[in-house]
Amino acid sequence: MHGPKRFALLAVAAVAGLAARSAHAQLGYYQLPQNDFVWNWGVNAERQFGFEDFRVSGGEGGFHCELKGKMSGGSQMTPTQIRQLEDTLRARLDFIYATSNYMNQLDQQRELDWAKLSCAKPEATPATAQEKAKNEAKAREKMQKEIDRRRAHQPQTDSQ
Repeated sequence: MHGPKRFALLAVAAVAGLAARSAHAQLGYYQLPQNDFVWNWGVNAERQFGFEDFRVSGGEGGFHCELKGKMSGGSQMTPTQIRQLEDTLRARLDFIYATSNYMNQLDQQRELDWAKLSCAKPEATPATAQEKAKNEAKAREKMQKEIDRRRAHQPQTDSQ
């Protein structure tokens, strides 16, 4: 392969490589925990008194998470800004990563009284023996139908 086609393939490969490096430079690589976890932020992270000012649910990497928190008494954030924060986090596909960044930033600015991110990875419920037998029977029936269908479409050979 020579000429324009080869150049086009090289250009596509180069652009893909640059895009991957660019994404890594912006987001960096991060690894989520393997099991359920809880992260806390704020000056009163252990003493979570009072009603929360924000509550957001989201997920990432198989985790179902809930973030809730209370702004500090001296916080400069308006209720509208807090709702915007909730909406922004709710829309993120990288919920845990985005939450961590926002909460770290608010914690550094002393805007948080407390915040808590609780994430759980739901486990598949084991099937009962009856459910397993039913699924196996369905699979056998499906397999037999496929065998019958294939036999019906095979050319007939006379062996006389």
